[in-house]
Amino acid sequence: MPDVTASFNSSSGVYTLRASATGFATQEKPELSFIAGKNVQLEFTVVPQGVTVDPVTVTADDTPAIDTTRTVVGGTVTTHEVESLPVATRSPLDLIFTLPGVTEEPLSTRDLAEDRNTTVANTPEEAGTFSLSGGPAYSNNITIDGLDNNDDRSARERFQPSLEAVEEVQVITNQFSAEYGRASGGRINIRTRGGSNKYHGRAFYFFRNDFLNANSSNNKARGLSRLPLEEHDPGFTLGGPVRLPFYDGRKKTFFFTAYEYDTVLDSATIDTLVPIQQNPRFPIPAPTVTDPAAIGPLRLGAGIAPFIVGVSTPVRNHTLTARVDHTFSEAHNGSVLYQLGRQNNLRQFGGGNRLAEALLGRTRNTDAISYTDNYVFSPTVVNQTRVQFSRLTPAVTASGGRRPVVLDHARRSIA
Repeated sequence: MPDVTASFNSSSGVYTLRASATGFATQEKPELSFIAGKNVQLEFTVVPQGVTVDPVTVTADDTPAIDTTRTVVGGTVTTHEVESLPVATRSPLDLIFTLPGVTEEPLSTRDLAEDRNTTVANTPEEAGTFSLSGGPAYSNNITIDGLDNNDDRSARERFQPSLEAVEEVQVITNQFSAEYGRASGGRINIRTRGGSNKYHGRAFYFFRNDFLNANSSNNKARGLSRLPLEEHDPGFTLGGPVRLPFYDGRKKTFFFTAYEYDTVLDSATIDTLVPIQQNPRFPIPAPTVTDPAAIGPLRLGAGIAPFIVGVSTPVRNHTLTARVDHTFSEAHNGSVLYQLGRQNNLRQFGGGNRLAEALLGRTRNTDAISYTDNYVFSPTVVNQTRVQFSRLTPAVTASGGRRPVVLDHARRSIA
């Protein structure tokens, strides 16, 4: 009874492997679960036809946990972990912090970028958001289904897919082969979900508010209540075979789409001093504190008074991912992926001693469409072709609601 060794590079999913040869009985290993990019080596023992042996059941637990055929170092966040781990930011890239060797960027300035604690995606330009095995945080290569997903301007991802659209997240921290490249830090690949031969879908709604949030020490000292915060995040997923009046795509063509609309109704407090006597050539808001006792004699003498008011600083983000897979034959398949992101972010305004005229709205609009083609010519020759068109249009616009002040006569007093 000869032994046969089979080696191949797998995509994520559950497989049934069969080994057959002329004059020998077919051997089968069902229900084998694999993750993306892993080289798998399995051994089959084939027996002549007509010879009966005791059956041997091989399960996924029998597959080696460590890939001994490659020198790369990294890890994979599996489908089970994607669905089970709680992620407040709804960002699939936050899941990589559960893997060893992944940390925040060294000397993080993340909190300074937005004047407040926000998500990991909101860091200063060219700062990066995470470091892999101590590498530079601004030199990571982020891909979706093996295709470019980098915003080189800000050293972060171009598009953040919905967590519901992610199959798994693969991280390679170092010693990766030349097929990846483009990074001296590390490589992160997000694999999207595809449809199946049955219709599946889900609707979800995530909600949070400030009910359990603690008030800041500054607000407590001034007798102010905690700032209101609400987040509404509805969405849905739907997948299955493509069935049209003129086409039945069961077992051939499948689709999967995921959409969510995340709205963070946040606010900031403006706490500053403004002149008591208004000047029509310098339009600024009037003081909100008018009681002389509350203003104090020192401030009254200087002609200034407190201006304390709350400002709405919401974030609205539309995310859509749509994928269509088609099987041309057992040796040929392809997939089309479309990504759409629309974000309007006002949370970079932290209030403090700045007026609402300083409020700037940051938008990030992105689109991408890609095609991936896989063809198996022989057991030893496999070709994969990827093509993508993507665009990113970030912008910053004034959202303060007031016209800017122009001093056209330098010698004219404004007092």
